[in-house]
Amino acid sequence: MLLAVALLSFACSREQSKGIPAGDGGTPPISSTALTGRILGVVRLQGSPPAQAVEPITQDQTTCGASVSLPRLALGNSNGVRRAFVYLDGVTSVQDFRPRESVLVDQKQCQYSPHALIVPAGTKLEITNSDPILHNVHAQQVAEEGLQTLFNIAQPVRGQRTPVDQPLTKPGIVFLSCEAGHPWMNAYVFVANHPYVALTNDDGEFVIADVRAGTYRIKMWHEGVTLKRNLKSLQRYEYEDPYEITQDVVVQPGAETVVNFDLALRPATEYSANPNLPTVTK
Repeated sequence: MLLAVALLSFACSREQSKGIPAGDGGTPPISSTALTGRILGVVRLQGSPPAQAVEPITQDQTTCGASVSLPRLALGNSNGVRRAFVYLDGVTSVQDFRPRESVLVDQKQCQYSPHALIVPAGTKLEITNSDPILHNVHAQQVAEEGLQTLFNIAQPVRGQRTPVDQPLTKPGIVFLSCEAGHPWMNAYVFVANHPYVALTNDDGEFVIADVRAGTYRIKMWHEGVTLKRNLKSLQRYEYEDPYEITQDVVVQPGAETVVNFDLALRPATEYSANPNLPTVTK
C-alpha cells in the first residue's frame, strides 16, 4: 500500500513540475502553461536471449528452494526488456519535487520485491521480511569511486518491519543486496531529482510525459546480465557492468516523440560459458 501511495505521489509531482533541458546553462524557470510533449518508446534486446543462469542453493532450502534462477534479464513480447530505467540526463526540476510517503521493500521467498523501483530524492524506505529466516538489506550507492554503503539492516524475525531513518537523498542508482547467505537477492532503486524517469513495463515500453519542448539527452540503464564470479566471503555475486545507452531527443510542443533503444549484450565470456563459476574467498 505504501508503494502504491508513493508512486501516486510521484505521479502527482510530475504534473506539478517542469524541467530545464540539458545545456541551457541556467535558463530561468518557465511558466506552467508552456506547451509540453511526451516521449515514448521500447527497449528491445537484439539477437537471441542468453540461457537463464541457475545457481544451487545451499542454505535455507526449505524457504528458498534447491536452486534459483538469476533474473537479470526479463523479456516480454518481441524481446521487449523489462525493468530498464529510461530517463532524461542532466535535467533538474524547477519546482519542489519531494516524496510524501515511504516506500516498502519486501523480502519474500528469498527475493526482493520489487526488483526495480523509482523514488524521488528524499524518500525513506521501509523494509519488511515475509520469510521465516534471517535476511538483511545492504543498501549501497553506485558511485564513480565504487559502491558506498548507505545502511545495512538485518531482520531475523518473520513479519519484522523496519523504517529506515536515513532518506535516499543522492540522485542515482542504489543497489540492495542480502548478505545472510542469499547472494542472488538484489534490487535496484533509481533515486530521481526530477520526474522525467520511467521503468519499462512487461513488454519493454516506457512513457515520459509532460516534458517541456526542447532538446535533451535520454539514457537507458539496465543492470549487468552475466554473472562473473561468486564472492563467497562477501556472500554476494559479482556481475558484469550495467548497460547504458544515450541518445539525443527533440521534444515538440503538443507532440509525441518516439525513442527506441536496442540493447545488444556483450559477447559471451568464459564466465557465462562455464557453468562452474570461479569463486573468490578473500
